[in-house]
Amino acid sequence: INSIQILDELLPQITQTISKRFGFYHVGIFLVDNSKEYAILAAANSEGGRKMLERNHRLPVGGAGIVGFVTSTGQPRITLDVGLDTNYFNNPDLPETHSEIDLPLRIGNEIFGALDVQSTETNAFSPEDISILSILGDQVSVAIQNARSYQQTRQALAQADQLLHPSAPI
Repeated sequence: INSIQILDELLPQITQTISKRFGFYHVGIFLVDNSKEYAILAAANSEGGRKMLERNHRLPVGGAGIVGFVTSTGQPRITLDVGLDTNYFNNPDLPETHSEIDLPLRIGNEIFGALDVQSTETNAFSPEDISILSILGDQVSVAIQNARSYQQTRQALAQADQLLHPSAPI
């Protein structure tokens, strides 16, 4: 995952790898928009996640739901039984969710997204799972930031090249 430098390739690979390695039903990555108003689903491994991607699923930062909570507070949220959590957003595209963990994606103090992991089992997340997923969330944050930096550098180089060689094809 750390070797992938293109964000559109990196994000789906992250969700698929986490789901496959840990056996979780749904893994999604939400990225906060530039206005810090919405957390937008950027990648998902599940069928329900693919449906949400097709319709540009977004949740208000600070709004109802676990993703909204995590992207506004920067605090992880673990729900071992979604039926008992008042912050839980019952998503019709993910009807089999019984446990959920959401971890903030951040660099320094800047929260730029959330890693959303869901299971079909109640009490699915052990303390060891929580520890591993928290470390993984930090690594995912760095991988995303590296891919963004790589893309920004490529764009800046292309613009500089265009200024130096205005007649060259782009």
